[in-house]
Amino acid sequence: MAIRFCSEMTILSHRAVAWLALLTLFAAAGAEARAGAPDDAGQKTAARRQEEEERLQKVRDEIEALRQRLLEGESSAGSVLDSMEELDLRMALLRRESESLRGDMRLTADGERSARREADSIEARLEKSEAGLRDYLRETYKIGPTRYLRVVTAASSPTQVAAGYRAIEAMNLGEAERIEAYRADRDKLEAVLAELQARRERLQSLQVSLEDKTRELREVREQKGAVLSGLQREQTSQRALLADLIRVEGEIRALLERLAQPGPAEPVPSLGFSRYRGTLDWPAKGRLSVPFGNVRHPRFSTEVPHPGVDIAASPGQDVRAVFNGRVIFSDWFKGYGQMVVIDHGDSYLSIYGHVDERLVQAGQEVDRGEVIARSGQGGSFDEPGLYFEIRHDGKPEDPARWLRAAPGPPERKRPTARQTRRTP
Repeated sequence: MAIRFCSEMTILSHRAVAWLALLTLFAAAGAEARAGAPDDAGQKTAARRQEEEERLQKVRDEIEALRQRLLEGESSAGSVLDSMEELDLRMALLRRESESLRGDMRLTADGERSARREADSIEARLEKSEAGLRDYLRETYKIGPTRYLRVVTAASSPTQVAAGYRAIEAMNLGEAERIEAYRADRDKLEAVLAELQARRERLQSLQVSLEDKTRELREVREQKGAVLSGLQREQTSQRALLADLIRVEGEIRALLERLAQPGPAEPVPSLGFSRYRGTLDWPAKGRLSVPFGNVRHPRFSTEVPHPGVDIAASPGQDVRAVFNGRVIFSDWFKGYGQMVVIDHGDSYLSIYGHVDERLVQAGQEVDRGEVIARSGQGGSFDEPGLYFEIRHDGKPEDPARWLRAAPGPPERKRPTARQTRRTP
């Protein structure tokens, strides 16, 4: 009798210990997976997502500013240049809205991938839990439904009965916890799969919205082309446009004079800008498409003032500061579009117009070669590129005399036949 009882209790104890050890390992592994510090890849993903969200917030702020400016322009529009300015604002707004949508799509796609990874992890954990529960049920079936009775009848003392009960109850408690964890994982998997489906639907909706913005942008470009074609036929409109451009030149002079007035910030010290004549790098890569000075508009015969140069930079290309200095203007300006102005000291300024994305703010210190903007899709002559000026004491100077012999080749895309010509 005693031998038989000891044998059964030994078996029960061994099983209980084995199950408890398995449960302990399972719980420890789960806790480690849940509470462990994120790996480097996770930290980098989180940092990248945070950076993208900050950039998108900046884009949204620009969108609001452009919308407000567009409303103001619509209420005061009257001249030919006003009409083109409104169309330029609409195109800039649509481009920024498209960029915002693309950013939302990137974040949504990242969230979708993250949800998919989480779902895969939960499914793997559920598969492991199901295997463990199957083993438990198999062992329980082998023991049979009378295990409590067998412990009582096999025991020779109350102490042995209590020990047997404790072993069985510990095993049952551990399995109950595992079943509860299994159910929690099932609920979590359903929630993650629902989130995954929602993100996929949002991604599809964003794609449709982006296609709509792309179509709108194409239509506005066609409208601007129609306005320019009308100018090509109407001499009265050409004279009005020339008067508008002369007025804009006066407005930019007034702006630069106002920016040159002493303010709360310390003036930019002498940085020796004048010593670098002929050695500065071009602000963007591309051919010189329109030179300095009064030039004849390529689409109609009107001669227009052109106090800078146009560089046929491909859209989205880096625009770099030609010299050290401080940003004194970073905003939209009529006739110049999105514009950045840098003060280099000694009354020297560099002006970067018709950019698509401004990456610096007024008051920011910049170094030579630092990326300050991205090139846009509509230059001063309705061709993709960057408009660039250098001014001293408010008067424009030929940038070609300050820059190296020739700009670099286009940063992206194979050059067309018109892009093969280089500056002498």
